[in-house]
This record gives sequence, structure tokens and C-alpha cells, in this order.
Amino acid sequence: MDASVQSALDVSVIMPAFNRSSLIVRALESVRRQARPPKMLIVVDDASTDDTVEQVLAWSKHTAFPVTIERMTVNGGPAAARNRGMALATTSFIAFLDSDDEHLPGTLEKLVGALESHRDAVVAFGDATKITPTKTIPNAMFQQRIDVGRTVEPTAPGASTWWLRDAKATLLKASLIPTCSSCFRRVDALAIGAMPTAYRAGEDWLFWLKMSERGRFVCLLEDLSVVHRHANNLTHPSAAADASRQKIIGYQTLLEGSAGIALTDAQRSDIRVMMHSRVQALRYQASRLGLAGYFRQMACVPDYTAATFLIDAIKYPKNILRAIIGSCGLLPAPRSE
Repeated sequence: MDASVQSALDVSVIMPAFNRSSLIVRALESVRRQARPPKMLIVVDDASTDDTVEQVLAWSKHTAFPVTIERMTVNGGPAAARNRGMALATTSFIAFLDSDDEHLPGTLEKLVGALESHRDAVVAFGDATKITPTKTIPNAMFQQRIDVGRTVEPTAPGASTWWLRDAKATLLKASLIPTCSSCFRRVDALAIGAMPTAYRAGEDWLFWLKMSERGRFVCLLEDLSVVHRHANNLTHPSAAADASRQKIIGYQTLLEGSAGIALTDAQRSDIRVMMHSRVQALRYQASRLGLAGYFRQMACVPDYTAATFLIDAIKYPKNILRAIIGSCGLLPAPRSE
């Protein structure tokens, strides 16, 4: 490691990994290229069946960059892996980096600096560039999905950092924070019980919502990471339905109060509207998966029964017909993005 120990930032980079043998070195290199290195780089292998761990060990030996490797014996998903990494960390700050993405060279210094400069902030984040097999999209994860003037305000006149005006209200609508462009105070993450492990998708959304009850969010309106979309994480036939199903479960969790997130009456009303819209989307997405897929996906909808299916057949006959045709193998597979 070129940088001295004294210049290391008080941050741990936590990298969950599952069967990322061919991609993880790129992510590791992006940590090594930081303007100032993290005190800890923790790779949590989520019970990979390939040689992901061997690749990390070889890279660490070749570069002399220290890595803490934790091997999970059972695949628990990204939330469980990140939580294990947070338990091992001894730093004040935590930054996430997925094993197929990249930090840009100044990412950690900017994020840690934002938190150190704003003591009442619990989370700092930036945007991310998304790269697909066909295009590169800057500001893809945050700025393209918000009204900047309404959503953020400068932390001070002429400042390069911005406050998220109302983190909870903004994040209730969608998960807008790229995990690979985020950094937060470890003490606050542990205080809320870390990430919810019951979810294989959308766990970051509930995590940020819970963190919004701990303090303010500060952001940088610039890309701090690169998110790669590739053959292993491109949309597969059930991905859209899976995402909608997880969001519906998340909405229900919020409404039931089991997520531990306080909501106003207006916010609860907004969630019901969003949940209804998501259920409508799920009906179409699930219908592309045949009848068995339709029933499996729609089971997440509260009080969905055989009687509800019959009502769907009357109200949304095209969806049910599509599911029946799909069961016969007559529908083309949904296109990947």
C-alpha cells in the first residue's frame, strides 16, 4: 500500500461477494486507487461456490494491500453479509462497495469529509454512473430521478455539499441512494439493528429509511462510483416482478409498523397509493411468468386468495390470459435490459 497508515481514513469498506471471481479484482483495485485508503477493507464472502476468496487472497498478496476476509458458511444474502462486515469493523465510518462495482479515486475522502464536516449528518452519499453493455449513463441513480430544487438545499452558500431536505419523505417514494456511493456512521447503523436480513432485495431502502430517523443526510451532486450492469445482474425474466414483490412486502412492513419507522398519517396514505400502483404493475409483470409464477408473485399481496384471483380474472382478463398462454410456453421471454 503506497499511502501511509497515518493518512488512512477512519472508514471501513465492506464488500459482500458471492461468486464474483471474475469481477472482484476490479472492485478491489478501485479501493486501492483511493486518494486516501480506508483503515479496513473487509470482504465478506457469502458462501461462494467459485474461487472468489482465492482471487482476493492472490490480489492482496500481489498488491500488499491488507484485506480482512470473512467466510460465511451459509448464503444469507447481501444484508447479512454487510451486517457481518459492520460487526467486524472498528472504524467510525462505514462505506459499502458491491464486488462488481467501483469507487472513483476520491470517493472515500469526499464522503468521510462530508460526515466529518457535518456532525449532525448520519449518512453521506453521492450519485453513480451506470454502465451497461450498450451505454454509459452519468448521474443515473439519484439526480435523474429527483427534482433537485425541491429535494436538496446547499449546506451553506457556495458549498459543494447539499442537505437532503426531507430524507424520509424522499426515500419513501423510491430507493435513490446508490449503496456504492454511500458512507455512514457505524454507531447509528448498529443502533437501528443494521440492515434487515429478511430481504434479498430492497434491504438498502429500508435501511436508509431507518437511518433517516437518526439524523440528516448530506449529499454530493456528483458521481462517486460506477455501477456495472452485466450478464450476471442484468434483468432476468422474473426480476421486475421480484422487485415489485419486495417493494410491496416493504410497504406492508411499513404500514404494519414492524419496521420500526414512525410515519405520519399523510405518509401512510402515500404508501397505500404507492402500494396500489405497485400491485397493478405486479399483475402485469407476474402474468409474464405463467400461472405458477403469477400465483407465486401475487402471494405477497395482502389477503390475496383464490377468490381474489377470480376477481382478477374478471377485472384484468388480459393478465390472466397472458399467464395461461405463458404456462403453455407460447410467450417470448421478457427482454433483458
